[in-house]
Amino acid sequence: MTKIVTRLIILGILTTFCVGVMILSVIFINQLGIQDGYIINIAGKERMLTQKITKEIFLINSQNSQDYTALNLALEEFENNLNTLRFGNPQKNINPPTKTTIITKLEAITTQWTHFKTIVEDFKSTSSKLYEDRKFLDENNIKMLFLSDNIVKAMVESKMPAHLIDDSGRQRMLTQRMAYLMTRYFHIWDDKSYRAFKESHALYHTIITNFYQNANYKHFPKLAKSIQEAYEFWQTYSKHIDNVLNLQEHIVEDLKQITSQNTAILNEIDWTVNLYSDISIHQRAYLEKFQYVAAFIMILLGFYSIYNLLNIRAHLGRFLQKTKLLASGKLNQNLTEAIQLEGESELSQASQNLSHFLQSLEQTKETSKQAIHLSELISEEIENISEEIRHKLAFAKISEERRKSIEDSINLSEDIAIQSSEQLIITARLLDKLHRILKEIESCC
Repeated sequence: MTKIVTRLIILGILTTFCVGVMILSVIFINQLGIQDGYIINIAGKERMLTQKITKEIFLINSQNSQDYTALNLALEEFENNLNTLRFGNPQKNINPPTKTTIITKLEAITTQWTHFKTIVEDFKSTSSKLYEDRKFLDENNIKMLFLSDNIVKAMVESKMPAHLIDDSGRQRMLTQRMAYLMTRYFHIWDDKSYRAFKESHALYHTIITNFYQNANYKHFPKLAKSIQEAYEFWQTYSKHIDNVLNLQEHIVEDLKQITSQNTAILNEIDWTVNLYSDISIHQRAYLEKFQYVAAFIMILLGFYSIYNLLNIRAHLGRFLQKTKLLASGKLNQNLTEAIQLEGESELSQASQNLSHFLQSLEQTKETSKQAIHLSELISEEIENISEEIRHKLAFAKISEERRKSIEDSINLSEDIAIQSSEQLIITARLLDKLHRILKEIESCC
């Protein structure tokens, strides 16, 4: 049988180990949850940023704006978050990924992002150029209308035929129609608006060119001057229109690629977010199972502890029963055999030691009894001899001094015998006192 102290030590070590494992697992799960929360939040934010970048691009294009602040911030944040997902961030306690699937997916996203960012930068550059050309058209549309209106007024003053005045009025109207169709095309990119704009552009160009090349108008200086000013300004205005159309077509291609690429990146990031979530769920599920196993082991340790405590209690009960028999003195068998316990536990060893001690004590008591009995025999023999000597001394013819000396010797021998008997009695009392002390110890235990 294993020693009681050894069993208690083993139980303590196992219990401490299981409790420590449970505490460490809870701490690890919490830390893992925090880190997973950071990572999933960052990955989810990347998904949002792709939409924000696209939204800002379309707003810039529709409003003909040059404010790239929100767009640049979104681009920078997306790239920083992507680097955090790829390489980790010690300041936020985020480690780089270790799973091959995530690493491969992040590399694919990085490749797509590089291409996407190139398109965005190209859009920004083209949009800046387009902004300048559109700004020129917007600012000079009134001037174009004013120059065309001067032609109409000059023809009316010059009393030109009605059909020529009608053509001049038409070219005045075409300046506003071109502006309207261009604005419509920039917003909805429909072929109908584009074709109508091109027709209006071509018709205006034909009318103003015919006016400029018509030699009859040179006989009317004011009209000729108005036509020349309108024609010369139209050459500059027309170049900006061509630039706007070419740049807008380039931007339309960029926007189409941005839309397509944004969808692809969004799908990849969405898949990555789901992958992070699945990995986090599986890791937490594994750790929870580990906790369940540890809890089950602790329950087994609890049952094992109860079993050992009951076993120790039974062992103590048997030991106390033996000591009660020892205290009562109602033993019908050998005392040393009666208090012995089988086994190798501390109580068994204690009972064996006590058995050896009691055995020695019994031997001492027996020796003491024999010594007392022998002392009584010696005292009786000394008393008989003393009586015989006194009897003979009464008839002996010796001097009084000699008689007194013999009687003193006889008395001394009797005193020695009495003193020896008293010492043996004292020894016997001490042994009895030792018995009582043992009983008190037994009652305290």
